[in-house]
Amino acid sequence: MASKRRNDERGDASPTGFDRVLALLDEAPAGLHDVAPPAAQLPSGLPEVLIDFYARCDGARLFIDSVELAASADVAIRGDHWVFGSLEGEDLLVDARGRIWRSDESLDDLVCEGTRLDRWLAGIVDAIGVLYDDEGEFADGSFDEEGELLPAVGERQLRAALKRDPGAPGPRWRLAHALLAQDSVTEARAELEEVVANEPGFAWAWLDLAKISERIGELPGAVDEARAAADASAGHPQAGYFHAQLARLASRAGDEATRALAARRAAALAPELKAAQLEGARESLADGDAASARGLIDLLRAVWPRDLEVLELAHRVETVEN
Repeated sequence: MASKRRNDERGDASPTGFDRVLALLDEAPAGLHDVAPPAAQLPSGLPEVLIDFYARCDGARLFIDSVELAASADVAIRGDHWVFGSLEGEDLLVDARGRIWRSDESLDDLVCEGTRLDRWLAGIVDAIGVLYDDEGEFADGSFDEEGELLPAVGERQLRAALKRDPGAPGPRWRLAHALLAQDSVTEARAELEEVVANEPGFAWAWLDLAKISERIGELPGAVDEARAAADASAGHPQAGYFHAQLARLASRAGDEATRALAARRAAALAPELKAAQLEGARESLADGDAASARGLIDLLRAVWPRDLEVLELAHRVETVEN
């Protein structure tokens, strides 16, 4: 493992968050990590947070190839972010404030994974480290017979990350999902409430709160939380979808005024939404998944309640269900 590093160029010889993490990587079993020594000269245009990191190493591969931190010369600008690596194949980015973002394929969106690079790095090393034993092999009891990560182990990983960076919205949001997968609804709700308290612009977390409220029968609260999600999505590429979900929940709650307004905004913001949802519902029906088709149809009917194509497909779903 390459591990030569130097003190911060500003002359501060005291250990930093980066130094502590890199020291831990040095102590890991051989072959688990590969840390490159710092480059002789850094490229221009790097944000300060990356300069601090690259002053100590010029990229790294952690836990074999689970985390790739690019060499300084390979950092790329994307909009108002810098792409500096990947985690399990999903891009890692940093913004001008130093916050860490991850490209989440399931949402087709970016999720804030860390409040600061050194905290995020410490958290991800601890989180993935849960899977490994002292010999650098996978720890017993981490995966089921099909090779899937056990929910309780995933929960431990997320809690390890949050111990290093408690204010990071992404890991706490994922923790809520891990708790929901274990039917810990009350705990999941508490985690999501903390997420939106710290990050009120996280529309997906508001929507998850709305779905929990819907699940436990608190429809007025679900409408309020869906409205918060829609408000938080202003300027978001998927804003129309959030307004459509508000329309759906308002319809369930019998709030026609809110439904109608949200439906108009959804149709205006996402005119392509109807075709996409119809296609998804048809595919679900073809696969024999009437429950998924019903969910898509309920959203369509809330936004386009008189559309003949929507009504015809709704009738098909009802026929299958009955």
